[in-house]
Amino acid sequence: MNPQTVDLPPLCVRADVRSINEEQHTVDLVFSTGVPVDRIDYWTGKRYREVLSLDPTAVRLKRLNAGAPLLDAHSAFSVGDILGTVVPDSARLEGKKALATVRFSKREAVEPIWQDVRDRIIQNVSVGYRVHKFVEETNGDKNALPVRTAVDWEPYEISMVPMPADTGARVRAGDKSDTNPCVIISGAAPCGAADVNVSDADRGRRLCLARARG
Repeated sequence: MNPQTVDLPPLCVRADVRSINEEQHTVDLVFSTGVPVDRIDYWTGKRYREVLSLDPTAVRLKRLNAGAPLLDAHSAFSVGDILGTVVPDSARLEGKKALATVRFSKREAVEPIWQDVRDRIIQNVSVGYRVHKFVEETNGDKNALPVRTAVDWEPYEISMVPMPADTGARVRAGDKSDTNPCVIISGAAPCGAADVNVSDADRGRRLCLARARG
């Protein structure tokens, strides 16, 4: 149950368009529902199942709420890649959904993309995020994928994409140029609370159960 720290690349997951406000040039998005996603650990080649906790203590919304960029397919090499912005203070958690509102630029180069979004031609959205802490659990079945619950993760950009986002990591083995440290705790209860004593898995599970009942 000793925590280990690994270098983890940025990840992305598909988001869904909820509604469009033509006058304000805004789109409401559901950027996570916590649905499990199968991924590959590019450093070890092992597969695992990722779950994004939607506990309020687990999601760092500060970067989105400060006006994170709306990008063209995760491209961040030029200011021309910016299609718009996340509306400040619009990122929020509502039950089992994480939501945000994005506003498209009115500059001429973006207008055709905005028009395609309005016409439901461009419908695929993706959210880029970093995971700072996973809790990993296994059920004892050697053939089952381990489940890694992100109990500390940070969305930092939203993108319009031509196809649903690749649910795997976006870097290849050996390339650590764009990674961040991520703590992986094995055997602890993934309730999403940062103050769980991870050195005692049973006590952690009882704490999470008590919180759920209370």
